[in-house]
Amino acid sequence: MKSVRFKLIFIYFILVFIVMIISGTFIIFSIQKQETSKIEEELKSFSKAIKEQIIDQYEDPNDFQSGFTDLFMKRVFTQNIQGAIIDKDGKTIAGTNFSETDGPYQYKNSIVISALAGKENFEKSKKGLDENSVVKEWLSYGYPIVDNNNNVEYVIYVQMDSSNIKDTLKQTTNTIGISVIIALVLAITLGSMFSNTITSPISLLTKKANLLAKGHLEQHIIVKGEDEIGQLTRSFNHMARELRKTVSEMENENNKLEIVLHNMTDGVVAFDELGSLIHANKEFYELMGIDEEEQYKINLDYFLNEINLPKNQIRLNKNTEILIDENGKYIQVVLIPYTDKNNFIEGIMIVLKDITKQKKLDDMRKEFVANVSHEIRTPITTIKSYTETLLEGALEEKELAIDFLNTINEAADRMKFLTDDLLELSRLDGGKINFNFKMSNLYDIVIGCVKQNIIIANKKNQQIILDEPINKNMMIMADIDRINQVLNNIISNAIKYSYENTSIHIFMEETQENFIVNIKDNGIGIPKEDIGRIFERFYRVDKARSRAMGGNGLGLSIAKEIMSEHNGDIKAYSKVGEGTTMQVIFKKYNKIENTLKFNYENQNF
Repeated sequence: MKSVRFKLIFIYFILVFIVMIISGTFIIFSIQKQETSKIEEELKSFSKAIKEQIIDQYEDPNDFQSGFTDLFMKRVFTQNIQGAIIDKDGKTIAGTNFSETDGPYQYKNSIVISALAGKENFEKSKKGLDENSVVKEWLSYGYPIVDNNNNVEYVIYVQMDSSNIKDTLKQTTNTIGISVIIALVLAITLGSMFSNTITSPISLLTKKANLLAKGHLEQHIIVKGEDEIGQLTRSFNHMARELRKTVSEMENENNKLEIVLHNMTDGVVAFDELGSLIHANKEFYELMGIDEEEQYKINLDYFLNEINLPKNQIRLNKNTEILIDENGKYIQVVLIPYTDKNNFIEGIMIVLKDITKQKKLDDMRKEFVANVSHEIRTPITTIKSYTETLLEGALEEKELAIDFLNTINEAADRMKFLTDDLLELSRLDGGKINFNFKMSNLYDIVIGCVKQNIIIANKKNQQIILDEPINKNMMIMADIDRINQVLNNIISNAIKYSYENTSIHIFMEETQENFIVNIKDNGIGIPKEDIGRIFERFYRVDKARSRAMGGNGLGLSIAKEIMSEHNGDIKAYSKVGEGTTMQVIFKKYNKIENTLKFNYENQNF
């Protein structure tokens, strides 16, 4: 019996049943006692009537029987009563069932014996025969009659059939039984109604609580009373509101956390104390090269095996950092165990960071410092050694001294060019160079650069061939001096690294958005593995040859920075032994776009 409703109905049913049974029993016993008392009084009254109307009226005991007959004929209500007058010897003198032919009836029960002894007595329900020899239950009364000496002279013995009492009690019992049944039916009905008033709100609360537990937080119950159930309903509604508020705040925080995690450039993954995956963001899968659909196979052991880290090397109270190299891709892995307040490990969080770019930048920085040191050390060594030679006596020889001084001057110029280039790169990086942008014709700029380099090319018996474009009106927004610097650098490199008696081919292309200047030489070419690095500072494909030709490895880096400031680009295409093609890409001038940009940049906010 798990239902509160059935418990309440059952308890109510048992309570009514017990009350009705106790009440019915009390009523039956009360009626029985009342009827018995009534019969006892009636028997006593009848005994007195026998004494007064028979014994006291008739002097001869032989006349007692006729007195009985007269008495019974006068008292019609005595049809269920039998009586007898018994002498002191216990013999019946007269009675309702007295027969002269059959002789006197002998009464030998305890009532008669007690009355003969002078004691009045009443006996309840004792079986006996009536005048028709039918067994009945009798209520008996013995009344002694004493003489002047207080000796028992006669005993009046009367008895009444108790069937009327039984009938009355039976009828009463039936009535009570029917009442009990009706009361129990009413008890069940009323108990059900009463239990409904309690269990219906509780059932509704239970249903709403289950929906709440399943995530349906928009739950509300109408308050129908001010009793304890009503207070409980109010508390539930308050709890539901607070829960919605709390869950909403948690969802907002989780959403923020999810957004942060999924948009981090670092990979984040978390495992529980059993090594099962709890969470992993998109960057983690990309860094590990794992498809998100295969995340079911990821656990702590799998991950540690992938990064080749034994589990015993993880320190529980301290972060563990390692660096892994995945085919030139450097990933920094930080393992962060987390524990509860009892210092028991609850799981581990792992952060993966792709530091390939930083490492390359760090390597480039180290290489840059080494290259700068080397580039400066070479002319300084030259200056120092030639100066020491002059100080040791070479000044006396004029021609030798002049030759040494020229070498020193060339080394100083080389240092000046190097420092000028470094300073310009520094200013470009810091945005400290002011560009003088104005609308210019790119075709005119290219023609000017070609004219500047024709004499240098002729010294190597080289030709510079410029194809005339169909559209000669190639308008761009540019700093003409800086674009001349870029184009002259590329053309001079083409002349330097091309063989004698070759040609340098310059032609121009036009796309929907760009103008492209192509400068193609017939030189030694650039290996495929070096093409991506020629714009790095101090990088040379052939270091010895470049240094011999006076290059310091900064020209293309400066050109790349200048083109970046013009929203353009430089690209290189080459094959060893077949020459190199350099593409300088310019954005077309758009009058509307540039007007809007100018107005936007000059608004006062």
